[in-house]
Amino acid sequence: MDHESPNIVLDYGCKSCRDGDNPTPTIPCSLVFVVGSIVELSLFLLFHSATVKEDVMEDLLDLLEELSSCPGPPGGEEPVAHNIRRHLESNCEIQRDGLGSLIAVKKGSRKQPRIMLSAHMDEVGFMLQNVTKEGYLRLQPLGGWIASHLPGQRLNVHGSKGTVEGIVAAVPPHFKKDQKTELKVEDLLVDVGASSREAVTSLGLQLGDLITPVSHFAVYNEKLLANKAWDNRVGCAVMVAAMKQLRTHPNTVVAAATVQEEVGSRGAVTAAEVVRPQAAVVLEGAPADDLPGIARDEPQGALGRGCQIRLYDPSTIIHRRFWKWVTELARKHSIAHQLAVRQSGATDARAIHLAQGGVPTVVLAAPVRYAHGHSGLVHMGDVQAALALTMAILERLDRKILGTLMPT
Repeated sequence: MDHESPNIVLDYGCKSCRDGDNPTPTIPCSLVFVVGSIVELSLFLLFHSATVKEDVMEDLLDLLEELSSCPGPPGGEEPVAHNIRRHLESNCEIQRDGLGSLIAVKKGSRKQPRIMLSAHMDEVGFMLQNVTKEGYLRLQPLGGWIASHLPGQRLNVHGSKGTVEGIVAAVPPHFKKDQKTELKVEDLLVDVGASSREAVTSLGLQLGDLITPVSHFAVYNEKLLANKAWDNRVGCAVMVAAMKQLRTHPNTVVAAATVQEEVGSRGAVTAAEVVRPQAAVVLEGAPADDLPGIARDEPQGALGRGCQIRLYDPSTIIHRRFWKWVTELARKHSIAHQLAVRQSGATDARAIHLAQGGVPTVVLAAPVRYAHGHSGLVHMGDVQAALALTMAILERLDRKILGTLMPT
């Protein structure tokens, strides 16, 4: 977006002073001139600051759309990695580990501590498991899906001749019998318009092809962003934005865009071996619990209430001193946040916090409504809060502060 500076003209000082006819202006006139100059400069800086903030907001929105629209199920994260590399290669040292995680190093004023900024690239998806003689596809889930949510939904099958769209077969209510057993993903069929195995092959499809939901990016009511894959492209976007904005920091920051989190945090295991972090910040798109009927009590992951700071999930008891320091940092800088003690789920923190003899790790998230579905919603304010808190951590976490967080 192009912006023009406002044409600010302030009428200050007497006419003689403004015209340069008075060689010795009076003190009051000089004072008016100085005050007027300060006001003019202040207005310019105010406009410039607002313009910069607007540009940053627009860049972040574009990044969110770009990354969430990429296909990238477990084992097929390459399109996401390509886009992240494009954003970071100009100011970071880039490398890849053996599983495919992308690692970007940004040096600060000190070599240590090494802080790992982690966000997984993969989204929940499927693999083409088999083809029936009638030309229907069977699915192998990659990540957690609720099978009953899938009938009637569209899927993209990424084959050798390009993307082929299909529909998950749905039995009309006219023919539906009483279902006594729970529906499983393995029971579902995908219709790509083929009538035989040979017809499927002619479309360029074969076993092992990766499959992702059909979705598109949209903005609801100015602040809510809709698309697939917010778990965890929202974390990837925050990570990329932080690395691009980071200027002065008393540490070395190593961003790790990891693979295969949805099938067991496999990429985090190998990435932590390469990074060798002394502290870690995991960025996530966490399931929101603000839908009516989900939370028994006050929601801990509500859209519009800020960055979620996780304290616990079944895979990780978050480092207590670390999360308390982060929470105090959020309060000090008036960053909207909410605390969460999760009774289910896991993140890459489960692998990272156990690496290298133990790594102090925190998990920050933007809540995602309808996570692990075809389309979800995130709140732009929560994304901005997660970015602001991430920046605050990276700009302040030096060796001395890290020392106070370690066990004594």
